[in-house]
Amino acid sequence: MKKMQGFSAGWLVTMLLLTSSAHAQFGGVRSLFLMSNLLDNPAAAGNTPCLDMRMGVRSQWAGFEGAPISSFASLSGRLGQGTTFAHGMGGYVLTDDIGPWSNTRFSMAYSTKVRLTNGARLSAGLAAGVAQYRLDIGSLQFPEYAATDDPALFGSSTTQTVFPTMDFGLWYEDDLNFAALSLQNVMSAPLTDLAGQTESGRIFVLTGGRFIKLDRRFAFRPAAQMRLASGLPASIDFQGTFSMDDRISMGLGYRTGSALVGVMNVRLFESMTVGYAYDFGVSALNVASRSSHEIVISLTACDKNDPYIGPNGRCPAYD
Repeated sequence: MKKMQGFSAGWLVTMLLLTSSAHAQFGGVRSLFLMSNLLDNPAAAGNTPCLDMRMGVRSQWAGFEGAPISSFASLSGRLGQGTTFAHGMGGYVLTDDIGPWSNTRFSMAYSTKVRLTNGARLSAGLAAGVAQYRLDIGSLQFPEYAATDDPALFGSSTTQTVFPTMDFGLWYEDDLNFAALSLQNVMSAPLTDLAGQTESGRIFVLTGGRFIKLDRRFAFRPAAQMRLASGLPASIDFQGTFSMDDRISMGLGYRTGSALVGVMNVRLFESMTVGYAYDFGVSALNVASRSSHEIVISLTACDKNDPYIGPNGRCPAYD
């Protein structure tokens, strides 16, 4: 396994150093994207009319040494709400570790929400934060000793860069549907300290879903998300889940050219929901393992008796 780790680390650094001009895509995909909306769209801040906390972790390519591990924690709520207007605030911390490469991102979001004449709600949000990217050169294993003479690596054990981030998003929802569009990394900061003329690429994220009531106990919820980054093919997730009594839901999904996904959500208490996703890889990258695991815990302080919340608290097309 050490040989595999050395190969993956060397391949990663070689790709970074040989790229003279590139746009890097640092926004990872998530199978439970319906439970982590704030990470994709700042307009989701305050979608729940009370304090809402999310925590999650994703382990990709399980069993592969140095494989990607991502974790996050988010918190959001409303500053105030009237008949027509509402304001939301939120923030999150996101960390990613991929072998010798790691990054941490902190972001604060604000959204304003307008109730439309048809009862639907339209939100616009803006987020600002900071990101830190690090490359632990000391942990790399090179297949050839001569590679350690590269001037980009010599004399330093860790290379890092810090830059500001800004995201913008729009969100529409009614009683049964939602659609959201966001632009991440609006400023596209340069990462010359890490790799030549590489930049943090802008990412467009389009998400949508619908809640279809089948009978008194069962419902079906289709959803999709598309992520589009400069210089990379679009990544599209399709999902369909069946729910029973608004307590438990199970379903399947597909990520284009990448994975088949199994999804399960369980509401353990009125204020706590746990989601789990299992990815079975279908791409050519199945060297060490095909599976990825993801879990998200949602905690909310909503009071069902609050007249602004209603019986469900939010659009049932997403969690």
